[in-house]
Amino acid sequence: MQVKLTNIVDKYVRTDKEFISSDGLCYLIDIDDKKILFDTGDQGIILQNNMHLLEIDAKTIDLVVFSHGHWDHTFGIEALMYDRGDAPVLKLVGHPHVFTRRRIKKPILRLLAYLKYKWYNLGFPKLPEDVMSKLEFVKVVDPYEIAPNLTTIGEINEWKEKPSKIDKLTIEIDGKFVKDEILDDLSLVLKTKDGMVLILGCGHAGVLNICARAKEIHPNRKIEMIIGGTHLVALTEEKDLEYVAQQLEQKYDKPQLYFSHCTGRKAIDYMKNYFGKDVVKTFKVGDTLTFDTK
Repeated sequence: MQVKLTNIVDKYVRTDKEFISSDGLCYLIDIDDKKILFDTGDQGIILQNNMHLLEIDAKTIDLVVFSHGHWDHTFGIEALMYDRGDAPVLKLVGHPHVFTRRRIKKPILRLLAYLKYKWYNLGFPKLPEDVMSKLEFVKVVDPYEIAPNLTTIGEINEWKEKPSKIDKLTIEIDGKFVKDEILDDLSLVLKTKDGMVLILGCGHAGVLNICARAKEIHPNRKIEMIIGGTHLVALTEEKDLEYVAQQLEQKYDKPQLYFSHCTGRKAIDYMKNYFGKDVVKTFKVGDTLTFDTK
């Protein structure tokens, strides 16, 4: 069985069509006769534009999986639902924390964000009732099978390696806003004939922690490729990037790296210099990757 991965929303875009660049992320996974979205990007109008150029019909989407609940991965959902019209109820899969509110921790910064962007909530958007009625929410913490050979990695709540978190946000839990540990960070594992392909949204849990979890679940499978946002932008010191590169090379057999979204130009350039351009590539809007699962 062949699986195809298409980049729909991202910071990096191909120039052969009028794709719009974005701070968000959205991938399409074609697998087992199903079309699965991994995130929905940050702006509905960008999602709609890029889906149109890629000739992807919103009504054909069977499922949405969220990597986590931050605005740049979830705010496109309302536009997607309106484009679906009278299509059947759409299932949304994510960690329970995906579907709650988040806000900036410091009040003054919260106010500035509201004045500039008109955003108070930086988590999952508040949706109109007519949209909510067409959604089914599936909340998962443990590894969950999305389709044959495609599973979520489950919650990572212990970090043996340095995670790639941000400390500017709080999350609403049981009616109170507390520090956002980003426990909903969720990656996908695709089992192919050559090994595992890891698909990341932001990788806030840390790319090395995600690799370790994948090997815990599938100890006899090699990590063949890592795709997506890795939040290596949070590693500002070269020694930290060097450590990640060394671990990927020595412990995880030097997987192919297709970076996008929040990896950061500094990290991408560093990894290209370390591994070479044959190993490290930028995954852009309009790009596709295909995999064989047999």
